[in-house]
Amino acid sequence: MRAGKRHEGKIIPLSISVGVALAPLHASNPTELMLLADLALYESKAAGRGRVTVFDEEMLSDKRYRRLVERELRAAVYLGELELHYQPIVGTEGSIDALEGLIRWRHPVRGLISPAEFIPIAERSTLIDMIGEWVFKRACADIGHFPGRRISINVSGEQLKRDEIVTMCERVLRETGRSASGFIIEITETVATAATPEILRRLEALRGLGFHIALDDFGTGHCGFNYLKTLPIDSVKIDRSYIRSLAHDQVAQIFVSALTQIARIQHIAIVAEGVETAEEFTLARTAGCGRFQGYFFGKPAPRDKTSALCAADGEPLALSA
Repeated sequence: MRAGKRHEGKIIPLSISVGVALAPLHASNPTELMLLADLALYESKAAGRGRVTVFDEEMLSDKRYRRLVERELRAAVYLGELELHYQPIVGTEGSIDALEGLIRWRHPVRGLISPAEFIPIAERSTLIDMIGEWVFKRACADIGHFPGRRISINVSGEQLKRDEIVTMCERVLRETGRSASGFIIEITETVATAATPEILRRLEALRGLGFHIALDDFGTGHCGFNYLKTLPIDSVKIDRSYIRSLAHDQVAQIFVSALTQIARIQHIAIVAEGVETAEEFTLARTAGCGRFQGYFFGKPAPRDKTSALCAADGEPLALSA
């Protein structure tokens, strides 16, 4: 819709863009209705402005949907909708050695949203830096509830493309009074294989602060054993696909055994991911793995529930799981 306003003898063109969502056709919840109307408004502006657009389902796809999620996610950081859940990482006797912090988004309308849905969207902008800082601050606030255990946090490859990751960690440690030695930074195998000299420099800087560096999902891509000598890492997490195959796949058996032997020489800890049964735990331990993570020991849970689990960690966890 377009109009004009006269000012000092001149007509100044004005326009208005409108987005419309109807209840109960599109949504019945007022909050969700406003979000859908806002999405329709974006469509009005993208189509040239000066028009009214009614919401339709196609607007929830691709770029428009990403824009909506970005906006909601940014607000979620400030509104306290993000949570950090913790999953145990245990030693050979089943006692909890560390915990992996895993982000969750509890949306007021759509419920619990998987990080697989919103993290890739956040990585397309510097929003991932904001979320990464939130995660680290939350972990620093929570670590006192887990005495004697490290907290492992995931760092995106996008964060490592900027020096801000190092300055942010230094600042948060200073503000919270925490020690970097209480935390493990996890990077994926994909990040490791594509690491530039600048990314390696930042990893070295983080390690220099006292962080332990873990290589996650090892075995899923093109990260060969030679990377164990060249990357600044302290531990390797074997992808769950190998752990699931240990009982029947000779290749998986040889791979895990060889990895554990090389890691022992390099003084690198090996974590078996995705352990879901007593048999997998036994086989991974026999193959030489020293730490273990998976549903057999516990699913990701809120801080208080995990803290209670740590407090009751008197008997080997695997035996009571």
